Amino acid sequence: MVSPAIAIRQALARELDAHDGLQVIGEAGGSDECLARVPAVRPDVVLAGAHMRDPDSVEMCRLLRARIPALQILLLALYPTQEFISEALSEGVAGVLPHTVDTEELVQAIHTAAAGQMVVETQTMMRLLQRAQAALPEDPVASLAPLDQELFTLVGHGLSNREIARRLDLSPGTVRNYVSRLLRQLNIERRAQLIALAARRELTGHTPG
Repeated sequence: MVSPAIAIRQALARELDAHDGLQVIGEAGGSDECLARVPAVRPDVVLAGAHMRDPDSVEMCRLLRARIPALQILLLALYPTQEFISEALSEGVAGVLPHTVDTEELVQAIHTAAAGQMVVETQTMMRLLQRAQAALPEDPVASLAPLDQELFTLVGHGLSNREIARRLDLSPGTVRNYVSRLLRQLNIERRAQLIALAARRELTGHTPG
């Protein structure tokens, strides 16, 4: 007998594999199995549940990205809290999607993540925007130095440190230090908050400089 969870996972894998441009190269029954299999098969994107245990989903993402920094991960969640979303994004997760996402939206999200871009569901982004607006000054970016404003824009568009390093012709370590400094300058703790701030500034017509 096959458990409902396994049956659902296998059905989703078959459905995704049938789409042009997607190839499912493996499945895992839990976070421990995922940690063992992903480094072996090296996928472009990992699609995982947000409620796994031993280790939990966020810790699993941290461990996977420590081994494969370029790996893109999407999480499917039932009722994610704001804290969970912020924590997941701060660990480099490409996006947290609702479990009700339809197949076409999921396929598009996978392609977006594979291209190295953030995937943030609209309601989630609105909550991030509201939180950023309540926590941050009116326009803290305006006083940044030109390099920091450019860095703010690149991080705000969802680029990874490695991608930013290529854009600015810097080492990934230097970019990591610059991003840490930028977060301190903006008095925020997480990369997700910076992304939310960048989105809010775009909505209100602000541009760096």
